[in-house]
Formats: sequence, structure tokens, C-alpha cells
Amino acid sequence: MPPVPDASESPRPRAAGKFLRAGASKLTVRGVSYGPFEPGAPGAPGLKEGAALAADLDAIAGLGANTVRVYEVPPRPFLDACGERGLRVLVGVPWPQHVDFTGGHALWEGCVAAVREAARALAGHPALLAFLVGNEIEATLVRWLGPTRVKRLLEELIEAGRDEDPGALFAYANYPSTEYLNPDNADFLAYNIYLERRCDYARYLRRLQNIAGDRPLLVTEFGADSLALGRAVQAEVLDWGVAETFAGGAAGIVVFAFTDEWFRGGAHVRGWDFGLVTRDRQPKPARDAVARRFAGTGTAAGALPLDRAPGISVIVCTHNGARTLGACLESLAKLDYPDFEVIVVDDGSTDATPEIAAAAAGARYLRTEHIGLSAARNLGAGAAEGEIFAYTDDDCIADEGWLRHLAAAFAAGRYAAAGGPNIAPPPTDLGEACVAAAPGAPAHVLLDDELAEHLPGCNLAVTRDAFEAVGGFRDEFRTAGDDVDFCWRLIDAGHRVGFVPGAMVWHHRRSTVKAYLKQQIGYGRAEALLIGRHPARFGQLGGARWRGAVYSGQRGALGLRSRIYRGVFGYAPFGAVYAEPDSDFFHIATSVQWALISFALLAAGAILSPPLLALGGAMALGTLFFAAREAGRAGVDRRFDGFRARALLVFLCLAQPLLRGGVRTWGAFRAGKVPRGPIWGQAFARPRRAGVWKRVGRLELWSERALGRDLLLEKTANTLRRLGWAHTVDNGWNDWDLELRRGLLWRVRLATVTEYHGDGRCLTRARFSSKPTVWALLAMVAISLACVWIAWGHPARALPCALGFAAAWSAFELRHRAAVAGMLRLVENVAEELGFDRP
Repeated sequence: MPPVPDASESPRPRAAGKFLRAGASKLTVRGVSYGPFEPGAPGAPGLKEGAALAADLDAIAGLGANTVRVYEVPPRPFLDACGERGLRVLVGVPWPQHVDFTGGHALWEGCVAAVREAARALAGHPALLAFLVGNEIEATLVRWLGPTRVKRLLEELIEAGRDEDPGALFAYANYPSTEYLNPDNADFLAYNIYLERRCDYARYLRRLQNIAGDRPLLVTEFGADSLALGRAVQAEVLDWGVAETFAGGAAGIVVFAFTDEWFRGGAHVRGWDFGLVTRDRQPKPARDAVARRFAGTGTAAGALPLDRAPGISVIVCTHNGARTLGACLESLAKLDYPDFEVIVVDDGSTDATPEIAAAAAGARYLRTEHIGLSAARNLGAGAAEGEIFAYTDDDCIADEGWLRHLAAAFAAGRYAAAGGPNIAPPPTDLGEACVAAAPGAPAHVLLDDELAEHLPGCNLAVTRDAFEAVGGFRDEFRTAGDDVDFCWRLIDAGHRVGFVPGAMVWHHRRSTVKAYLKQQIGYGRAEALLIGRHPARFGQLGGARWRGAVYSGQRGALGLRSRIYRGVFGYAPFGAVYAEPDSDFFHIATSVQWALISFALLAAGAILSPPLLALGGAMALGTLFFAAREAGRAGVDRRFDGFRARALLVFLCLAQPLLRGGVRTWGAFRAGKVPRGPIWGQAFARPRRAGVWKRVGRLELWSERALGRDLLLEKTANTLRRLGWAHTVDNGWNDWDLELRRGLLWRVRLATVTEYHGDGRCLTRARFSSKPTVWALLAMVAISLACVWIAWGHPARALPCALGFAAAWSAFELRHRAAVAGMLRLVENVAEELGFDRP
């Protein structure tokens, strides 16, 4: 029997799928932020001490909280005091993230050293929850530095901390304005969220769950200002905020803040009151609201109470699944739900399945001859007594809150079917790690953050009425494809299929490469049957044409094909990254038809014609290129990642589409079924023309009077309009603020950022970049060709032509320098008029 994925007895918190666990129990974070307060001495952390600290921690524990978030690295005695009260500590590591921290090697090394020192100082402490290696790096600074670069540096900080404390959890506390800035190596996704409408908050949580992929989502700040909203509204917002967080399947929430007392930038903050208690520790109504919500949330029932718990029939179909069935049934016996039954349908097994099912307490056992997966699922539904049928596989392990999250999704009456993520357990060897990262695993397909086009049968629940309305599963699907057909028929009948992030199951992937390839062959046979039933949903090359996005569960990368919306001048409250889908070049080059043509050309070329051989070789290299690209993008468990893993992944990314596509094409051909969808599924996407912009100048402006980039940009744009200079203002999709078009030859861009150093002191940085226009490039090409034509065959003309070309280039460069100097001088004059100083 394979090991249960979350059966570790270590008391240290760890990420386990969509949740956190400590030992064998789920760890639901119920936290409040604490501090910073005025330091007792220069250089000391901004935390209370002695009797004041003890009283505060007692009050926090009295809320029912189990976590304290601090923004400075506390001493170990602070963690000791928290541990005595059953509190864990979420430690923020401060470093100068409000300035250009990449400006010098020494500055960045100091940031890395700060994380290392914090991790070393608190390594192994039992009260440590996790380290946060940063907190809300300002969006305009990320835009200035470049999000890919900042993400890479955050990942470096996480690895530095992990070197000092390998067993600790690490993450970065992000916020909506930089939604695209999520380190791939973080153990969980951490977000600070401030929304005052319940529907907006619930909708944004769903979005973040999909960004998190297969990692936990932890809300590291959520609060409401009682000074602006009133104390009654603050209590109401925090009440539904905690409730929606747990209902949304998050790993927990940290309420901001314990007290109104807050010290920042060398002064006490008086402009807002986010605390559950006042500065003199008098409770507000919000304190009681949070305490009520925190009460009992250590269990699935407490975290997600239900007004009504409909009867659910859990149906497990198995065929020779003795290796994993025991662990599956054991997990179902631990489900935290009041009204459910477990039905095991033995589809003609010849192994120890009957004995394992008989030993499972409370499970009903049905045995039949080998009739196939769909028929077995229908048999289970026929014997079920519940209002809802919840299907899972014999190689799955259900989270204890699985049914409760499904029941909550059905309670609103919006869905006919629902399901959640199926997550591969941590691999135990290199082969499992590569198979888990390879393409073709069971995955849901999402139309948006809420609705799904397809849910895998290993985590699929459906109401009895909807099941009967579409006639259940089709018996012809004996091993796979039944869930795809079922979901498509539900949607075609007008039903809604919902995705529920908290309804998680562990799903063992194939344990060997051989078993994985055999599975893909089975999927190819199933797709051949699906083509017969749904020809319009398959492209004429054979692949399924999904309307939604296939969920991978892996961390998204900021690639060349990504576009980031940041808002005008970088001020969007909700930034987002949009990755363009792969074009059909990818699907064509990895199709079996392409491979057959490549092989035919290679064979013909070896006998008849070298050009045919070269063409066939180029096509084969194209296939290899796309397979290698997919292998390079895949997320491999870091314990096994390396050259051997990537080489094996290249093979799997090459073999999977060829095997699956070949079996699918042959099966459809034999059955006389032809796909009727479009030949191409996606457009032949073109890479964005980013161009190469040369950085040609920088300017630094200092102000003691809180003057920043907003005023500078406004004044500069007005001046450009007054002078009549053609220019463009950022539309929200760019990493620059203003673009000046000087004549037909050159364009100059201005990008700015302001660093805030406290007490009204601001440093504004301006960066100038330039690029020749298309007309300039055409002119230089024309001059070059003219010089070559004039000098061709006349050596005596070579020197005059070279001198002429040099003169043209000099004039070209003079125009360039004039354009840059004009823009630089204009910004300097504007800054001087506004009262900026030069540092």
C-alpha cells in the first residue's frame, strides 16, 4: 500500500495540498496581527515585553486564535511565550523593500543576510508557523525593477531561508496590485486583502485559489477600519470575512489587527483604527464577532457550518485496486460529515479487493463481473440512497472536509455537479516525480474561476436529479472518458458544473513510466469514442477543443508571452497577468500526423533526395523542440529535479502526445468517426513585438516636501501638450509612463518610480529609453543597400560609399541624442519648476 500523503507525525507545520497540517491533523490558521509597536530601545523589535506582552497574548488566545503575525523578527522568548498559550507565530522578515534593493550588490546581500539570520535565529522552534520573506512590495517599484526579476529575487530569499531551516515554511505576503508576483518555490500563497463587499471578497478568493494551484492559500491580512466605517460595520465585515475565508477553502486567515495601537515610520499611526481592541485594550464589537467565528474552526464542521446537510452517497469503483483501496476507504471513514454512505463497486477484481472492502467499517460492497468503469458507476448510483452522488477512485485519499465543501457548494442550488482539485501526493522517487509533472494527468477544465467545463471522475459529485436527467454514464466508456462525456452532456442540457477549491482529494498518479504510458494509451482509446459522440468538440487533427482552460495545478511563470495589466502609471488596485495560449504550431508539431510526415520525409530523403531528408529532419527537430520546451516549463519536485529528471520529462513530453494521439486517430479511423471541429483550435499566435529599447539616461530627484512621480508626470504631460510634441501616455499595459515621438526617426520613453523614506522625504527615479522607429530602420537599410549597389564591382567607390554611410549614421545618431537630450532637459526643467532637488 502506498504511504498516506499527509500521515507525517512531525509537529512542524507543512503544506499538504490545499491545506496546512501539523502532525496528522489539519492546521486551520486563525490569526491576528500584532504590532509593530514603539521599540523600547533603538534597534529593538517593535514588540511588547513583560506583563504587557503576557496580557496581550492571553487576550489573543482568548479569541480562539492560534496564530500571531508579527512584522519584525522576534526573539525566541517571544515564541516561547506564544507556544505556552498554544499560539504559533507567522514571522515577517523586514528588509529595505521600499527602495531599489537591486541598486547595489552590498544592498541585496544585506537583504539575503537578513532572511538567513532570521531563519537561523528561530530555526526549529515548535511555535514557528512560517516565515514571510517580504510584504507588499509596492506595485510601481515592481514595475520599475521588472516583475520577473523581483520574483527571481524573492525566490532567492526563500532558498536562503530554507538553507538555514529546511523544515520551515516560507512564503511572500503579496497583495492584489501585484497579483502576478508569486514565487514558484513558496510553500503557500499568502495574500493581504481588504475588500468591504462580501460578494467581491468571495469572488476574489476563488480567483486566488486558482492562482495558488495545488498550494494552500493563506489570507495574511484582512481587516476593516472602524474609524472610517464605524464599529458596527467593522464587526460585520470581519464576521463574514472569516466565514467566507473558510468557506472558500483557504488554509486560514489573519485578522488585521489585534489593537489600534500601531507604530510605523517613527510615529504612532492615528489615521485609522483596524484593531479588535482599542489602544488601551478595550474590546470593540469586532472582537466578539471574530471570537465567535474562530470558535470551533479546528474541525471541518466548525470551519464550514451547514444549514442543511443533504445525504451523500460516496461511490468508489475499483478493478484490481487492492494496492490503494485500503487507504482510500480509511480516508472516507474519517470524513467530517453527518450524513453519508460509502458504496464500493467491485468491477470483477481478481486480487484482494473483496477482503479489503469487507474489512472497511460501514462500507457497502457490491460485486459484479467486469462490466467497465461507466457501468460500475451506474450500478453504484442505482444502489445509492443519497441526494448527491460523490464519485472518487480507489487510488484517491479524500480530505476530511471533502463532502462538507461539496455540500456547501450544492446548498445554494446553483450547480448540478461540482468537484474540486485532485492533487498528486509528494513523489517518492524520480520516476514518480516526472510522471506527476508530465502532461496528460486528470485535470479539471475551467471556464472561469467558478464554472468548469470538465471535472475528473476521481472528484465528481452530481445531484440525483441531474444524474437521472442525462441518463447517467454511458456504458461504452469502460476505462476513461466517461467523465468528459458526462460533463459535456450536463452542460449541453443547460446545467452548471461548479469548481470547489476546498473539496480536495489526493490522487496517486501512475508510479512508473510504463504504467503512465499505458494510461495515456487508454486515454487515447477513450478519446476515439468521444469523437464519435462529440465530433464538434474535437479538432480535425484529433485533439479536444476545450472552451475553458485546462488546469495544471503548477505555478504560473512570467514568460515572454505573458502580458501584465498594471493600471495607468502602475496604479491598478488589482493587477493581473494574462498568458497567451500556445498556438497551433505546438499542437501540430506534436501531433501524430506531423510525426508520420516527418518519418516519411526522412525515409524518402535517405533514398531519393537530400532536401527531403533535410525537411524531415527539420520537422523532427521541431517536435523535439516543443517537447523540450514543455519539459523545461514543467514543475518537478525540487528533491528530484535535475538533468536526469528533465531528460526523462523530454521523453515523456515527446511520447505522450504521439502515443495518445496515435491510438485516438487509429481508433476513430477504424470506427469511421471524423472530428468536425475546426482544423485549428487556436490562432497562430504571434509573439508580442516588444523590441529592444536602449537605456540612455537616468535622473534622480529628491524632495523633502513629499513631492513624487505623480506631480512630475502630470506636469510633464501638460508641458508636452503645450509644446505640441507628439506623445503617448501609458494605458495600463506598459512598463513606462510617457513615450515621446521626436520626428520620424526616434522614440523616447520615460519610466518613473518614487521611493518613500519617511517624514515627507521622497526620492523619485526617472529612466529614459530610446528606440529607432520603423521608418528609421528602413532608411538605414535603404542607405546600406544603396552604398553596396554603388560600390559593387567598383572598388574605387568603396571608400566614398563607406564615408557616406558613416555620415548618414552620424546624422542618425545626432538626431537620437537630440531626442534624448530634449526629453531629459524637459523633465529636468519641470522638476526644477516643481521644487525638486538633485541628491
